[in-house]
Amino acid sequence: MKRKLVLAITLGFFLLMTLPVAAMAAEEKWPSRPITIYIGFAPGGGMDMLGRLLSEEMKKTLGVAMPVVNMTGANSVVAMNHVYQQPKDGYSLFGISSALCTFPATGLSKLSYKEFGMIGILFGSLPTFTVPYDSPIKSGKELIDGIKKGGLTGSNSGIGGIWHVPQMIVVDTVKGNVKYVPYNGGAPAAMAAAKKEVDFGTHDLSEALTLIKSKMLRPLIVFSEEPFVMDDGTKIPPITEFVPEMKGKVAAGMGWRALGYPKGIPQDRVDKLIAAFKTAVASNAVKEFGKKNLLPIIGTTGAEADKTFELGTRTQSWILYDIKQAKSNPQDLGIPRP
Repeated sequence: MKRKLVLAITLGFFLLMTLPVAAMAAEEKWPSRPITIYIGFAPGGGMDMLGRLLSEEMKKTLGVAMPVVNMTGANSVVAMNHVYQQPKDGYSLFGISSALCTFPATGLSKLSYKEFGMIGILFGSLPTFTVPYDSPIKSGKELIDGIKKGGLTGSNSGIGGIWHVPQMIVVDTVKGNVKYVPYNGGAPAAMAAAKKEVDFGTHDLSEALTLIKSKMLRPLIVFSEEPFVMDDGTKIPPITEFVPEMKGKVAAGMGWRALGYPKGIPQDRVDKLIAAFKTAVASNAVKEFGKKNLLPIIGTTGAEADKTFELGTRTQSWILYDIKQAKSNPQDLGIPRP
């Protein structure tokens, strides 16, 4: 009996000693289960495309599934809050659009670059103003004249969002008036214009490409200082052709799409995620996708991407405040002028 007791104690002691080693081994194998990417917009839009593309490419490096969950609501605030409340273990990531830069000033959320870090910025944007194909508005000049006159309705992806900001900048510059109609993403905003729920829509060119090719939408303006020529030769004139005062203001309204995480995740896990992101950006799949869908690839990661997030928040917060579209003074929120 004594011998059995000694053996039992010895075995128990051995198991207790090996538990920390086993736990450490498990940590070294991170990730050991699926990593979820939360997208705050409806399927089919630019952020959704980003999430699904990165899911397919990054899982090849990380070795685990990366399911994409669309959690719409409040211009992605619902998804952002959900991710922020999850354990800081790297298993919950968030698709960040430049729309988040306006959240503190518009009052949508107090969360900002101070609470979220960047794995990397994948795509830039090409904000495009479109009208229903058979709309009486046939040119960019006629659209701007309508905005100046007032009374038009314009769809976007949410108040303070990636497509609302260019609208506000244009409307403020020409001293016009528009009734803004928010939708859950750029793709729904484009469809709303195609279905004549609004007079015009603002969204990414890629989100409206199918509707344009099927002659449901007519692109009139790109929010740029240079025209954009489509594959079929269609030339979309820049906003500066109709509003010369926009020269030098365009950059402030340009958006981007990225993959981020709530701060507090161990740095070694963040480093693995960044490495997988870089491999994805270099893949033929991402390059071909960007070219096919008219999405300029940015590819910045880590600290460099964090600086873009911070500068965007500072710049757009003060733009909104200066044009009297902010609910709070950015200075009171600890957001200094750029």
